[in-house]
Amino acid sequence: MIAAISLTDFDHFREDYRNLRLGIFNHQPSGVKGNKYDLNLFSNYFHEHNIQAITGVEILNSLAWLREDRGNHAGAINRKEASIRSYFRYLRFVQIEGADSFPIESMPRAREPYTGPVKALEPDEVSRLLGSIDKNSILGFRDFFLYSMLYRLGLRIGEAISINIKDIDFEKQILNIQGKGRRERKLPLLPDLMDILEKWLIYRTKLYDANQLDALFISKKGNRLSVRTAQDNFQKIVTKAGPFSIEKVTPHSMRHAFATHAIEGEQDIFVLKAILGHASIKSTEIYLHPSMRVLRKAVNNHIASEILADLITAKNVVLRVHQRT
Repeated sequence: MIAAISLTDFDHFREDYRNLRLGIFNHQPSGVKGNKYDLNLFSNYFHEHNIQAITGVEILNSLAWLREDRGNHAGAINRKEASIRSYFRYLRFVQIEGADSFPIESMPRAREPYTGPVKALEPDEVSRLLGSIDKNSILGFRDFFLYSMLYRLGLRIGEAISINIKDIDFEKQILNIQGKGRRERKLPLLPDLMDILEKWLIYRTKLYDANQLDALFISKKGNRLSVRTAQDNFQKIVTKAGPFSIEKVTPHSMRHAFATHAIEGEQDIFVLKAILGHASIKSTEIYLHPSMRVLRKAVNNHIASEILADLITAKNVVLRVHQRT
């Protein structure tokens, strides 16, 4: 008999599962929210395709649908797969019919072909991008500070947006970052960033309800600045300052630029791992590929260039012309 779970049971227990993770086990709200979105997506797929009995084959078909119809990459597919795998383990624990024999652990993971090293903005491009921001307006200065932090400290956009004023130790000049997976890390606020921060805190008081919020970056309507708005604003700046040497420039490109330029400056990879908040050194190793600028410098500084220069400029060179006979 083929293991299957009814669509009715799949839908019925989702809210209980969510409350268990959020209330009893105190899972991170952002993770619970993402899990809820994923399960809703699967439920909609099953309903739209009139699938009343969910089998392993139907799960695989839904994953293929994510790739082919929705254009999800491996990372997005694997995250959604992890959500449904976790939910099925819960259904197994509460003894829902069909869940005990469901082969959820056998689900394969999606993979992407190797696309080559991370391509990063050049230092002069970062300078041109940040320099194009209008710093004479309050919101413009806010954006300049925000995107400068992404590059100066290698932050993710979500990490920067989540910073609260209470996360800043002004006396020790240290910033506490809440990273992925609830991993916290402390980063130094060097004089250049402290100078910008102090100016921003003055400008920030001019925005609506600023004194009611602890969020460092707020919108003109008096709310915490959203990631979506920050991304949209960044794209407007990119359009204005472009073109650039890489095809797609996003806020995450500033983090990539920070890491790449740190590696090119011979920063220790384990120190860089700590700065970036990577759980694995493998995530940091993608920045070990040198840029064309560094390759050109290395080749140019090689002794071979001196040898060839001496040979090319050598005096008393006699050229012989061989005539055809």
